[in-house]
Amino acid sequence: MKKKTLATWLAMPALCPQALWAAPQEQMMEPVRVTATSPERQKTVLEADDLRRARGTGNADIFSGQPSVTVNNARNEAGAIDLAIRGLQGEGRVPVVIDGSLQSTHTNRGYQGTSDRTYIDTDLISRVSIEEGASTGAFSSGAVGGLVQMKTLGVEDVLLPGESFGALVKGNLYNNNKMPDVPANERDQVYYQLNNGIGPRVFNNGSATLALAYKQPGYDALIAFSKRRTGNYFAGQRGRDLYPEAVTSPGQEVVNTSYDSNSLLAKLGLNVADGQRAQFIYRRHQQRAGELLAAYWYKGSHDRDFNDLPPGVETMPQWELGTADVHAYSASYSYAPSGNRLIDLQMAAWATQADMRQHNGLWSGPPGSSYGDQYLHAYRNDRHGVNLSNRSELSSLPLMLEYGLAVQQEKIRPTYNFSGDPSRAGSARRGLRQERSLFANANLDLGRAQLMLGANLHDANTRDYAAGSEVGFSPRADLLAQLNVKLADWADAYLKTSRSSRMPSLYESTTSTEIFNYNSYNPLRPEQSVNRELGLRAQFADVLSARDSLKLRASYFDNTVHDFITGAWLDSTPGMSEWRGNFTFLNYDKLRLRGYELGLNYKSASFFVDAAATLYRQPEVCSALQAGRRDTAQCNANGFAWSLIPTRIPPKNNYVVTAGKYLLDGSATLGGRMRYHSAKTNPAQWLQGTGASPVIELPSEKLFDLFAEYKMNKRVSLSLNVDNLTNRYAVDPGSVISMPMPGRTIRLGMEAKL
Repeated sequence: MKKKTLATWLAMPALCPQALWAAPQEQMMEPVRVTATSPERQKTVLEADDLRRARGTGNADIFSGQPSVTVNNARNEAGAIDLAIRGLQGEGRVPVVIDGSLQSTHTNRGYQGTSDRTYIDTDLISRVSIEEGASTGAFSSGAVGGLVQMKTLGVEDVLLPGESFGALVKGNLYNNNKMPDVPANERDQVYYQLNNGIGPRVFNNGSATLALAYKQPGYDALIAFSKRRTGNYFAGQRGRDLYPEAVTSPGQEVVNTSYDSNSLLAKLGLNVADGQRAQFIYRRHQQRAGELLAAYWYKGSHDRDFNDLPPGVETMPQWELGTADVHAYSASYSYAPSGNRLIDLQMAAWATQADMRQHNGLWSGPPGSSYGDQYLHAYRNDRHGVNLSNRSELSSLPLMLEYGLAVQQEKIRPTYNFSGDPSRAGSARRGLRQERSLFANANLDLGRAQLMLGANLHDANTRDYAAGSEVGFSPRADLLAQLNVKLADWADAYLKTSRSSRMPSLYESTTSTEIFNYNSYNPLRPEQSVNRELGLRAQFADVLSARDSLKLRASYFDNTVHDFITGAWLDSTPGMSEWRGNFTFLNYDKLRLRGYELGLNYKSASFFVDAAATLYRQPEVCSALQAGRRDTAQCNANGFAWSLIPTRIPPKNNYVVTAGKYLLDGSATLGGRMRYHSAKTNPAQWLQGTGASPVIELPSEKLFDLFAEYKMNKRVSLSLNVDNLTNRYAVDPGSVISMPMPGRTIRLGMEAKL
């Protein structure tokens, strides 16, 4: 029986001509999602100082100071960012929005699943907002883990006060890396000879950013260019014996970690009239970066002809660098007439186009290729959307309403057939997915209490061009409620509860020659997340000295995702050849992640301390079907074989403490950071039979970083960072293979406004 979808109300042919079709015949009736909006939403904001101190040498390093955020495969994702919040990651669970444009690119990773990549040189980022749990608005549909929003450099980041024209120049140099000399022949790439150590005084690579800004009463404009070049880095020296699956030796070159990018950013803002503003943003990101599949993480001691190499000379596969070319566009218009509290209109249209040429395919490379090039494939992943919202404040009631709609479309397809064989036209999906939502939120101010309610009605449809089929998911209503109560002038509490849904992604509802595929014999249900959170916040002034401040926060969260979607290896289905493995997707009964978050922030004229911790309770991963097939308990703490869950579940305890001392009347800052995570064990048979050697035992780790900053004057500042001060050999939580992080790395930085 056919049901109406949101397309009935949101038909927008200007956005997609073939758009928003009626529900297809093969229809699954399951969830959609909710949220509420308010100025008081709990979120973490990273400002320029935070980003600079945690910059590291990889783009994902800016999140290293956030204990509730885990980066998936931080060192093996071609310099891209793939985030998890409170253990939820992938397939739209944590959207990353840059300047109002969704930038999330699906990437196949073979047996290790997929990644949800965001390509950006974070030197162009001026501010990051991290919202944990259910959120609201145009990009909240399916965001059961949270929402990350990034703002790129603006005119205000470049111009000095009172100036109409100015320039911003940023530069960094860092040691502990060397660009690899990658052989042209794919077989020679398998026997790449490793470098053992590099002198600490060798500063091979770095980054440079130039931004120009101009501002007048009627308009403002900015153009910026950023260049980043990082070679293969070298592992730390101390602690390798704690990692039983380690392949790289202490201090040795870590292959496939080099990165070379060029980024362009252009902005134009027009103050059309009083209360009206239009803005246009274009960003282009081009890169070449290393990565490899998990089955190729091994070491040898002989050359391509199997002759033994001299003692101390070892080889590992170093593949040709893959490429990504991303274009992002956004246009927005706001209308907020003065004196009218009922109209605060926001309209936006955005598009992201990403072309990739990477070694992540499945036997789609050139004829005769049998090493890394057999996995070479090219594909394109495009997204575009339209958002419309309005905010109204009622004069008769202390009530603020926000309501609107959002429509987005994603399309993925192969772009080049390296093999020349029509039957092997590329392993990428060939599909189209459309999603629509209507949302409304209310914020009622009751004096010492504030009540927020939200609702989001959304649906999704997927068309699989490879299989000639369609799958539709009927509208679901997400609901969110939050109550803030002021307990005293210095303390308040909040209670947040939500019920939200995530429709299966384009990847999860289509087929190709990639490892995991949608199987209509095992139809998927949308995920449904039930989240509860209770928190306390306190703020004090003049605690230890005049004009100092102390902020404390504590919260408990409990998030249960019913029908969690993950990869599985099931029995062959009717019509499937017996020799073929049914690598498909499965709805687990539930995934439950819960824990505590604690925070302390103290700041005075003399020094500051910022401490945060996320402490997880025992997770629950439940699947009656998988347990029955293996004669094990229905629930465990890690998941079952072939699931993509294990590396996504964070270590039980995670701490970050940053402290600094102000010197020279505040012109200089000297400080450090300590990061700690507890030990973690993944299933022993997690990827058994794949040729991969995944991380099984992750020991506890404690890392130290140092930073120093000096403001020469109001225009020029210098910085010095020492990351991984004690030169630990360590593997990041969230890693699939034992690719270690960089050893001790020194960064020298300069920033000037001209």
